[in-house]
Amino acid sequence: MTARLGRAARARLHATAGFGLLEAIVALALLAGSGLAMFSWIQQNMQAASRLKQHDQEARLMLSAQALIETVNPMLQPQGALEAGDLRAQWQAEAIEPERRNLAFAPGISGPFRIGLYRLDVQARDLRQGTEVRFEQWQIGMERDAVVLASPL
Repeated sequence: MTARLGRAARARLHATAGFGLLEAIVALALLAGSGLAMFSWIQQNMQAASRLKQHDQEARLMLSAQALIETVNPMLQPQGALEAGDLRAQWQAEAIEPERRNLAFAPGISGPFRIGLYRLDVQARDLRQGTEVRFEQWQIGMERDAVVLASPL
C-alpha cells in the first residue's frame, strides 16, 4: 500500500507517525509546570490546615480556662493559679469599679454583701500540647459582711 503512495504522501505519513523530541520536551515541561502548581496548592492547604488546628486548640483552651476562672472570686483572690487536668490558668485581678454594698429589697437599707467589678488578666496553658493563650475577662467579686446582731436591751 505504501508503494502506491507518492513521495510527498510518504513524507507526510512519516512526519506524523509519532512524537518527536521537541514534542516530548514540551509535554514534560507542561507536566512539570502543572506538578509544581499542584504541589504549591497542596502546600498552601497544609499550612492553612495547620493554622486552623492551632486556632482550634487555642479556642478550646480559652473556653476551658474561662470555665475554670468563673469559679474564682476576684475580691477574695485577686491573683493566683488553678490546675485542672492538663490545664493551668493564672490570673491577676484589677478592680474596675470600687466596691459597693448591695441593696436589699427595702428602700434605703443595704444588703449583707459588698460587690465589685474586676478585670482579670488570664494566662492559660495546656501542659500536654504546649498551647498557650492570654485573654482578659470581666468578673464580679463579692464578699459577705459579718452579721451583726442587735444586742438585747
